[in-house]
Amino acid sequence: MNLYEGILFNRKDMLSPFKCDVSRCRGACCFIEGELGAPLKAKELEIIDNVLPEVWDLIPDKSKEIVKTSGWYIKTDGKYYTNVVNRKECVFAFFENGIARCSFERRYFEGKIKFRKPISCHLFPLREYSFFFTELVYVKIPECETARETGFAEDIPLVLSLKDALIRRFGERWFNNLLEKELGITNISVDKTGGAK
Repeated sequence: MNLYEGILFNRKDMLSPFKCDVSRCRGACCFIEGELGAPLKAKELEIIDNVLPEVWDLIPDKSKEIVKTSGWYIKTDGKYYTNVVNRKECVFAFFENGIARCSFERRYFEGKIKFRKPISCHLFPLREYSFFFTELVYVKIPECETARETGFAEDIPLVLSLKDALIRRFGERWFNNLLEKELGITNISVDKTGGAK
């Protein structure tokens, strides 16, 4: 592991090929099987409560029923997660032409809300853990194999694919210094960055 300004990360993982291609994975990270959805920060609860009316019409009826009966988030062991439907898709996911989309992100890009999505979703496939340091762990799941293939084909590393998310979480100075000082990446062109939408 490498440590930079209090953030632990694996250099090899950051440089490994990765670029989301939802046309191939169908937005699989929005419907991974399990009891819990996306991890949430406590401060995101109020934000999501406030923007819920703006995304409500995008949410499928089955998700609305879950939200009405048991709420849109789950608290367990002092941590928060989005609720899920049938132990699978996030209640905030909707399907468009067979592809799972994030209702928050849709409204964000329409200019209707300022909240893009939970930061854990934005950073995925990196997961953030806090112990003595903040640690970024690359979660390698079979559903993201197409992203690894696309990243390899287009020569895009994970760190650049997650540029927007990492800047949102840690700031532009941190991100730029990480690239240059820790990863040796310079002269980044626009077409060498990517990310899920």
